[in-house]
Amino acid sequence: MNKILLTRLIEDNQEDRLYFQQKGFETVEIPLIELKKRALGQSFERMVKQSEWIFLTSQHAAKFFFQQINRKEVEMKKFAVIGKKTAQVLLANQIETTFQAPCATKKNLFESWSADHLEATTIFYPRSNLANQTGEAELVDKGHRLFTPILYDNCFPKENQLLLQKNLMAEKMTAVYLASPSLWERFLLVFREVDLREMPTLYCLGETTRQAILKDGYKAKLRKEV
Repeated sequence: MNKILLTRLIEDNQEDRLYFQQKGFETVEIPLIELKKRALGQSFERMVKQSEWIFLTSQHAAKFFFQQINRKEVEMKKFAVIGKKTAQVLLANQIETTFQAPCATKKNLFESWSADHLEATTIFYPRSNLANQTGEAELVDKGHRLFTPILYDNCFPKENQLLLQKNLMAEKMTAVYLASPSLWERFLLVFREVDLREMPTLYCLGETTRQAILKDGYKAKLRKEV
């Protein structure tokens, strides 16, 4: 049976695990990611209080956000989220989603929200240390004020680097599934270290990750093309 490596957090793999198993793959799970919440102080609370909108672009950002804030302090805020999983975190905290992106990407969230909200406002957008600034300048140019503190750190655990090396050398990995450019960069780093000749078939969640892979000179397919 062909083996595919899943590189997201274990708790994020349920849907992908089932999908690839139904496609005939044996799944191997090695997270190339660890998320660590940052300790935030009064400046975090001040930025929230000054904001009319809260933008949350992942379920993890939403979870860390509610760990840092008293729910009563944000009951009157408006929330824009990237997709249904993030909206579910809000629901679990008894908060209603005001706006959900039609397509679950940060780019689509920013663009679709901006098209519907022309009046200048204040936005609290907490993010990871690896988040790019795509779309932020456009919002500012339209008169919106953004607060963008680092809410959590996205790390590559050393023990999982070693585990990935061991698996690549010991097993024939037919394919790899990557859900972000950072996961691709981490996989490529280890792949080059073990000096394998043949790159496994690369599948990715979206076009942004596929373009990052193409930029490094490798081919990639979207998950739906499996």
